[in-house]
Amino acid sequence: MTQPALSRAIALLEAEAGVLLFERFSRGVAPTAAGEELIEDSRRILGSVKLVEHNVRLRRQGDIGKVSFALGPLAASCMLRQILAQTLRTTPGLLVTAIVRETSAIIDGVLAGTFDFGICSANTFEADSSLDVTPLAKLPMGLFVRCGHPLLAHGQSASWTDLQHYPRMTGRYPQAAGLSLGRPFGLLETTVECNDFEVLRAVSIATDSVWLTARSLVADDAASGALVEVFPLPFHQLPTAEIVLVRQTGRLLSPSAERIIDTAMSISTEVPV
Repeated sequence: MTQPALSRAIALLEAEAGVLLFERFSRGVAPTAAGEELIEDSRRILGSVKLVEHNVRLRRQGDIGKVSFALGPLAASCMLRQILAQTLRTTPGLLVTAIVRETSAIIDGVLAGTFDFGICSANTFEADSSLDVTPLAKLPMGLFVRCGHPLLAHGQSASWTDLQHYPRMTGRYPQAAGLSLGRPFGLLETTVECNDFEVLRAVSIATDSVWLTARSLVADDAASGALVEVFPLPFHQLPTAEIVLVRQTGRLLSPSAERIIDTAMSISTEVPV
């Protein structure tokens, strides 16, 4: 802007405001008190505009924003730490809410829009046209006991009858779901159901219980010998947990949510089976 054009713009602004903004001297101009306030306000406004533009770019890239998702207990135990760690490393500006719920609550929340997406066991809900379901991982289950458990006197093979003398623990499964084909422990009843897998791990190591869980959850304990897998005879096919990602059909998610979904999908390929 040329000096005459700038002078006209200032004069017009002073006329509209009804206040003198600059004092004129032979050697230049200086802002009045009102002019100083206008300059400070203008800088603040321009800074806010730049921040808005910056935030819009970040949201477009998925670097900031809010994401809310839910996981089933098994999925949370297998994947949540890695999902949050990778998300915080790559996009620390996100506001993330990760909630652990049973599958029915996850499905309801996804359909209601409370959760952007959910990660849970496919075995525990029925397919619905209002849900997009993406397979993530299949987790074979195994029966594990502590090192030194009396069952190991038979080696790693025992009879199902031998198991009846010990507590039998699993996560909670809906009675009508596929995993309840009956009895994960053959003809034996489950005696303890709990969705806190860290608690089940500690109890399994501290007692003579028999724990039905995903092999991937106890890989370190099995490698160290703290937990030992047993294979009761006659052979009984144990369930496989199918972990899936569910989202509402047709719902457009934010770039931030899509980034976490991509993270979850990449992590799922690394979950040991």
